[in-house]
Amino acid sequence: MIGLLLAGALAAAPAPQVGGTLVVDRPTAGPVVVLLGDVRVTSAVVGDVVAVGGDVELAAGSSVRGDVVALGGRTSGPGSVSGRVASEWGIAPFAATRGATRGDAASAWGFALLRAGGWVVLGSLLLLAFPGPVRSVRTQLARQRWRAPLVGALALLVWLAVVVLAMVLAGSPGAVACLLLAVAFLLLAKLVGVVAVASLLGETVGRRLPLVLRGEIARSGVALVFLCVLTLVPLLGTAVWLLTNVVGIGAVVGTALQRRPLALLLPSLAAR
Repeated sequence: MIGLLLAGALAAAPAPQVGGTLVVDRPTAGPVVVLLGDVRVTSAVVGDVVAVGGDVELAAGSSVRGDVVALGGRTSGPGSVSGRVASEWGIAPFAATRGATRGDAASAWGFALLRAGGWVVLGSLLLLAFPGPVRSVRTQLARQRWRAPLVGALALLVWLAVVVLAMVLAGSPGAVACLLLAVAFLLLAKLVGVVAVASLLGETVGRRLPLVLRGEIARSGVALVFLCVLTLVPLLGTAVWLLTNVVGIGAVVGTALQRRPLALLLPSLAAR
């Protein structure tokens, strides 16, 4: 009986929001979804809270009876979560923080170098094991460097729609499988796309590098280190990393469209 009264007192789940900060200040049914923005929870949420390209803040006294996901952001605050908490700093790895101490700056540098090392290892393995796909995406990016951001943004919007639909229908096994496939696709497209962007950047400046760093893997590694360290620059670094991800995903999707019959239905997205 109490559960029914609580359910009746819950506000309806807000429509997915793009940009800005969504403040949940009263008991609300989930899912709560924000794209390229932040979520601040000061009350109770019965359902999941998802921020794509933003942070989730759980204020004191808040609670989430579900999962909290910050894809490309951070989860912070003393609020309680009954489900899982997942944060992945892939899209916006370092945000400007007011009042950061010297120790925080040292930690940020250490994490940036660790992150750069991880990307270099992943990029090197990808180029060694699957050089063909990376080169195809790099070629696509070189031909459509101005169109790739648009394709990437559209692909992320479609991906978000699929994720929201899967979360709304989370009770069915098919929805769970769809959600897992969507997350796997995004991570794979991001990995290949970022490495392809780094490969193109390394190829562009390769002649200015020392001879020992002019190989495909070496120059791509240098570019990956540069992109990761650049994220330490407030605002600019976050914007560059976000653009790198969007452009890379756009190049991956554009390459896939070229090689599938779907490209015939979307000639404006296919390479000419």
